[in-house]
Amino acid sequence: MNNSVMLFKETTVSTGTILDTEPVDVNFEFKNTGSAPLEISLIKPSCGCTVPDMEQKIYAPGEKGTMKVTFDPSGKNGPISRNITVYTNSSTKPVHTIILHSYVNPVIITEPRILAFDMTQKGQGATKDIQVFGRFEDFKVTRATTQDSDTFGIEVIDGGKVEKDGEDMWLQIIRVSILESAKPDSHRTEITVRSNEPHKELFSLSVVGRVIGDLELTPVRMTMGRLVVGDEFEREVTLRSKSGDAFEIKSVTSVNVVLDAEYTATPVDPEKRNEWTVKVKGTVIHPAQRFNAQLSVMTDVADEEMMTVQMYGQLQPKAP
Repeated sequence: MNNSVMLFKETTVSTGTILDTEPVDVNFEFKNTGSAPLEISLIKPSCGCTVPDMEQKIYAPGEKGTMKVTFDPSGKNGPISRNITVYTNSSTKPVHTIILHSYVNPVIITEPRILAFDMTQKGQGATKDIQVFGRFEDFKVTRATTQDSDTFGIEVIDGGKVEKDGEDMWLQIIRVSILESAKPDSHRTEITVRSNEPHKELFSLSVVGRVIGDLELTPVRMTMGRLVVGDEFEREVTLRSKSGDAFEIKSVTSVNVVLDAEYTATPVDPEKRNEWTVKVKGTVIHPAQRFNAQLSVMTDVADEEMMTVQMYGQLQPKAP
């Protein structure tokens, strides 16, 4: 039996309100109030953003100590709580949980973080805005670019000084357009943003959208659900011409290493050939906790030569 006792001065410590620009340190003070040496065997934080540090691991009876905890607020926003579990050799109370609280204000706020367009008809185009707020005077977005300039257009607009949540901020508007010339398909791009904020000179934003033409997919995504390695499956989508015109599917392919599958396309009516059933049938051969792959359907329709279907699900290893 070990009669050491670890007694914390405070089991909850707060950083107060901080920016997300750099790590901050807080201290948890404690004392061995028992009659035997206290040994700290393990310190386990609940998140990799919280790193504890100890000068020593064994404390004599009556000896005091300090546990320094470094909290990295990057990528955080708002109220944050992180637990740290401390394991000791004490027979009285071997496990302690201490808590770090913080309120993080991002130096740059983007709304929304992911910009999602509604379905856009081919030839019509669409426009939406991303608001980028900076906390410091004369904040500017100096450049915003995308690699998919055939689908998306980008414009940066200076919104000037504004009030947000009771604070003065500086607003930049990133206006994103799906071009009228964009081809029908599911589209996704990352916008690379450069700013004059020294703590966040470069960051990215996601944009997703779907341009629809004459060909219509039902459903637009193929859900695999939750499968286990060795499971057999069969999924399908329908591709039809809204105008009723006949068309051909030349091929159906997917590049992935987790499925052993056959991809087929069959006309619903062999004479009309204006609606096709695309099937994926096979076996799960490798696990993928977050499976996400693309099914490419090649057609002979102008501007709709390739239709893509996202396949996603949870592919788990076989139980031992």
